[in-house]
Amino acid sequence: MKRVLCFLLALLLLPLAALAEEPNEIDAAFDKIFSRYETTGGVVVVARDGEIVYQRNYGYAHKKSGEPVTDETYFRIASVSKLVSAIHVMQLVEQGLLDLDADISDYFGYPIRNLKYPDTPITLRQLMTHTSSIDSSGGYANAPGASVKELLSQEARRKKNYLTHQPGSKYAYSNFGAGLMGSLMEIATGKNLNDSITESLYAPLGIDAAYAPVLLKKPEKITYQYSEDGKVATSREALLAREWDPLVDPEHHYRSVAGRVFIRGYDLCRLGMVLCEGGTLDGQTLLAPETIAAMQEYQKGKPGVTGHSPYGLCVYLESKLLKDRTVYGL
Repeated sequence: MKRVLCFLLALLLLPLAALAEEPNEIDAAFDKIFSRYETTGGVVVVARDGEIVYQRNYGYAHKKSGEPVTDETYFRIASVSKLVSAIHVMQLVEQGLLDLDADISDYFGYPIRNLKYPDTPITLRQLMTHTSSIDSSGGYANAPGASVKELLSQEARRKKNYLTHQPGSKYAYSNFGAGLMGSLMEIATGKNLNDSITESLYAPLGIDAAYAPVLLKKPEKITYQYSEDGKVATSREALLAREWDPLVDPEHHYRSVAGRVFIRGYDLCRLGMVLCEGGTLDGQTLLAPETIAAMQEYQKGKPGVTGHSPYGLCVYLESKLLKDRTVYGL
């Protein structure tokens, strides 16, 4: 995380006005940053005033073969997947299919409760602000095939899947909690979560992205995944061998939205533009301006959230990075 923040700071300090004037110097500046952090491959895309004004591809999609990163390269964007997924979740909120402040037990059909606080409901707003008290270090990490009911229901009494604080009262980052957005997407729409987000978000913008590489138009263009020491952590072949379950199964589809979106840099930037341009891009209105504003607000004091979280609705708010503005991201 420290490397990511340093990298973002370096990008923010570069004068955007120079992009049109000295592209070679800007390329070199970005390449220097990538090199400093021993990056195997990456892409920088900059948008301004509703248009993409710069893209720099760097390094390798596969280092051993020398295959370069190109405009067509797909990256697994890890936890940024939560922000992408949240755009679709908020579409469902606007449509009245999901309620930020409803007890998620109502959607699943059985009580989901932190056993220390059996009278406190857990809500979608809490999931999106990482204040739900749902813990990722218990069954989520150690029982990947388990159902939501087996891990979180009041009946299951799995104390290790909950933290000790009351839901809504304290920030604690949770892949499990945020991942439940995927289950709620399927419950709300009656569709497989990848079909749902594709129809409502990707397709209107002509974006090719998916929760699994095999669903992409050009899956052979995904990157190998590298560990910090520069070795291959997951090969392209291994990623493409993973099957995708096309069925509607909210009890088990709670992992994908937390960190498994595959997308090209250009398209990810365009989704960022949706958030920066008031919810409309290329003549397509994906979200209302007031919904975008709500995503970018601190949620303490909203229904069910009594403690501070650095997140709006899956949007990280960084107010100390630059003196004169808040930076939004994840």
